[in-house]
Parts: sequence; structure tokens; C-alpha cells
Amino acid sequence: MWRDSESEQDFLNFTEVAEQIATLAMNHDLLPISIGVFGGWGTGKSTVLRLVENKLHEAGDNAPVLITFDAWLYQGFDDARAALMEVVSDALLDAAKRDETLLDKAKNFAGRVNYFRALGLIADFGVGMAFGIPPGLLTRAGTAMSSIFSGTGTEEDKAELKGTAKEAHKGVLDLIKPAEKRTPPKEIEAFRKEFGEVLAGLDTTLVLFIDNLDRCLPDVAIGTLEAVRLFLFMPRTAFIIAADEGMIRHSVAKHFSDPQASHVRDYLDKVIQVPLRVPQVGAEDLRAYMYSLFVGLAAPEKLSEVQAKLMATLQGSWKGETFDKTEISKLAEGSPELLDNLAIADRLAPILAWAPNIQGNPRIVKRLLNAVLLRRLLAANREMNVDLATLAKLAVFERCTDEKATLELYRLVMEGKDAEKYLLPQGEIQGEQPELPAEWKSYEDFINKWRGMEPLFKDAGALRPAVFLSRDVMAPAPARADLSEAARVAVEALLKVDSVNSPVGSEIVEALSAGDRRTAMSNLIEAMREGDWSAAVPGIHGAIILAKASTEAEAELKAFLKVLQTGEMDKGILYLLKKTGMVGGSA
Repeated sequence: MWRDSESEQDFLNFTEVAEQIATLAMNHDLLPISIGVFGGWGTGKSTVLRLVENKLHEAGDNAPVLITFDAWLYQGFDDARAALMEVVSDALLDAAKRDETLLDKAKNFAGRVNYFRALGLIADFGVGMAFGIPPGLLTRAGTAMSSIFSGTGTEEDKAELKGTAKEAHKGVLDLIKPAEKRTPPKEIEAFRKEFGEVLAGLDTTLVLFIDNLDRCLPDVAIGTLEAVRLFLFMPRTAFIIAADEGMIRHSVAKHFSDPQASHVRDYLDKVIQVPLRVPQVGAEDLRAYMYSLFVGLAAPEKLSEVQAKLMATLQGSWKGETFDKTEISKLAEGSPELLDNLAIADRLAPILAWAPNIQGNPRIVKRLLNAVLLRRLLAANREMNVDLATLAKLAVFERCTDEKATLELYRLVMEGKDAEKYLLPQGEIQGEQPELPAEWKSYEDFINKWRGMEPLFKDAGALRPAVFLSRDVMAPAPARADLSEAARVAVEALLKVDSVNSPVGSEIVEALSAGDRRTAMSNLIEAMREGDWSAAVPGIHGAIILAKASTEAEAELKAFLKVLQTGEMDKGILYLLKKTGMVGGSA
């Protein structure tokens, strides 16, 4: 199986796009420049960023200062704008440490970030300020404040608020010295001036990669873009921003209270000077992608050689160049099993490039193949004679239809009454083909193509082991019998919570009894167990809120997290778990 995350290897011929971006970022006549890498979820935006980063590293002594900023990582813990500026200042401090004069400038520059942090703390007066607490410290006082507003607050809660207020006052004084008369316009001007002077002193370019912006809430996404525009867009800088264009436009509309469509378009056009889109993946690209995946499993030592051949062929495809499974298998010195897997890739590629709900999306393709390999492993463990191609064809049907259509397919196979007539293309059956089941009607175009996809299902009876296995894998985990209605409702809500600071999440947990908290955590863990931990896992924020309210629930969550491979975990989730003390290590 394969890790479900961005790759530093080019499996999809994205190198040419990466080279274009790297060339733009290194052209001093074009700086400052902002480049957008647009594409939907799973299309390979993060992979393009990694490829660009590798290209820029190849510049050796002339390589720019490279900074990667994951906006989603800071969501819920920090002001994204201040965090972005701190990441930049830390990088410049590190780059300037060999030059004492330049280091002083870099320190002055870094010091101004504290001022902007302070502005962030006192800019949003609200309910917290009634208690003398800046919004940036409301997280720590949230439980006490919630109790007071709900009418259940105690004297201890009020004392906690007062203590937090005193600490907040001291914190602001530490950030802003009263003797220094500062104004935001002057600070911004000084910040930009020192930023430019440090870069000039280093005689280098700063290239900032911003990723996962489309995972963020609208205010965080727009705040990050505003920080780039207001503070950092200076000579000697290049910004490479990966995002789903539609999601960013939605964030703009949401942030500015749904302005006219032209305003939304104009805003993004002003921030992004050079928009580039991740190339659409076609059938030939998918063949190369799956060939690389299978060779990486079977003969990893030969992957680089195979990759070079595949990429060269794809880049020459305009001349009619292509590759075949025998050639690649021979190059990889592969086994008959590898050759068979490459043949399966040949069959899958055309329909995966076209099929609804897939349309060539490489992450979906990888997940589908992972599901197929998992089923094959289960089949082997149970001594079931099921081949990979059959499992793959069934998995494609499941992905491209819906639950009702899939269950109807299962019913036809398991009952075995003339099922072949529904599963074979017209030219392969005797007599007239029966009308499609009602559950299949809306997928008629896809199903007609799917019927002709190899292997042809001429014997429905032989499909029963594969169908049984697929049903077993797809079946949802049953709810625990001891789950009360209150706990059931809480679990459903906590699966949707997207911040550990969610007031709604805290209120839900607060309302649960001690017993319901334990059973709710067990059910949350079951829901997360099969999740993709290289991306955002639904339920993790709610589970952390629950763990903070119950020592028994916390112990169960920590025990579950211990068995996970943190090396393959999304950086934002890992940061979240370390920050909240759910896993060891420092954030």
C-alpha cells in the first residue's frame, strides 16, 4: 500500500510546471511576484510545491531562502498573520546569524512581530474585554466564561477569569513597552523597510510556499493573504500559494459579506499575479502514475530508472511516443505479478480518467488502489481465491455510483439469477439485455462503459467471494449497544467540530454524564480508526475537547494515538496533538 500524502517524486509529469514556477521565482526582474498553484482536492498541488522546492534547492549557493508555511497548522492556536510573519523572521534570523550587523537588523525586524501580535490581541474588543481579557487569551478562559454565561459559574470561575486578565495585562505590557510611542502605520513602514534591508544584506531572494490555505476557515485564509499583501510583498520576494481557487473565492465572499462576483474575482486577481493550474490528468498520465506506484512496491531500487523512462515518454507524447507493460516490467526486472499489475493499470486508466467521482484525481486513484490491495490481503488471509483485477473493477463501481446502486450489484451477484446479463456488455450476452435496475438508472453511461472493462464478469457465481469481501470491508462499524441517545447525538456533533476551541463542542461535552463521556470517546475512536491520518481526520478536534473534560476519556484517546504512525501523520494534526498534550514531543 502507499502513503496518502504529497510526493517529492514526479509520478504525473508535473516537472514541467514546477520548472516554470521555479524560473519565475528566480527571475529578479519579475520580483516581487505571487504565483497561484490552483487545483481541486487531491489533484497534486502540494506535490507541485515540493517539486518546485527541490528545483530551487538545486541552485546551490544561489538558492534562495526557502520557507514553507502551512496555514492550516496554526488554525485554532494562533493568529495566522502573526504566525506567518514569525516564521519569516525566524528564517531570516537563521540566515543572518553569520553577519553581526545584519543579525542586529534581523533581530529588530523579528522584534516587530511581537508588536503585531499585541495588536492582534487588543484589536478585537468583545465579550472577553468586559473581563479584561484580550481575545488571544480567551481560549484559556473559555470554560470559566461559558459557565458564568450559562448561569452555573462559581466563585472559582470568576477568580480564574480575574487571574487570566492579570496575566493578559502583563503579557501585553511585555509586548508593548509603554515608553515607546508606536502607531500601526509607522510600524508597518518600519517592518517593510527592515525586511527589505535584511534581504538586501543577505543578497538573496526569499521564496515563501503557502500550502493548505483552502483547508482554513475564511478569516484565516484571507488573513494570510492580507499579511502577504500588506507586510511581505517586497523586492526580492516570491510567493507560491497552493489552493483550490473556488474555495478561496468562497472565503473572499464570506469574509467580505458576500460582495458582487466581480469584487471576489478582482480580489484574488490582485493577490495572485500569475495563476497556474495543476494539469488535468489523462489516461496516459494515469497509466504512468499507476506504473510508478506498482514498481515502487515491487522493485523500489528500480523506480528512479523507470520514472526517467516514463517521464521522458510522457514529455514526448506529442510525437506519438508511448510505453507498454512488457517494456516497463523488463526495465524493472519485475516478476510475473508486477507484469499482471501493470496490465491492470492499463485496464483501469481509461475509465479512471473519465469516470464520475474520480476524473483522474491522483489521490482518489491512490486511495482506490489502497482499498483494493487491502481487500486482496484480507482475501489471502481468509484463503479466498480473488484476483486483483476483479477487486479493482468492483471498487471502481463502488466509487462511481452510490450505496444503493452498489447494494443492488451485490444482490444480483449473491442471488445469481441471470446476473451476468446485467454485468456484461451487449455483445457478450445471448438475447436481449434486461432493463437496468432502477438504482442504476442515473449512472447508465458509466455502467455501460464499466460492463466492457476487463475482466468481463461472465460467471457471477465466481464473483461471490469478491462481493462478500467488498461488503465486509464497506460495512460500517455498528454502534455500541450501551450508547445512550445523548451520547449518540454528542458523537455526531463532535465528528463535525473543526476546532479544539469550539464553544459548541465544549457545551456538548459539558452536558454529558461521566459514563456518556467514556462511551462517546470509544465511538469517536471507532470513527477515526479507519481515517486518513495524512489529512484532516473528522472527529479529532471533538475527541480532544472530550479528553480535556474526562481523565478516563483522555487515557483512552492517548492509548489509541500511541499505536498510530506519527511519521505518516498530517503535520497540522501532529502539531495539534503535541500542542494539546495528547502525544509526546514538543510542538
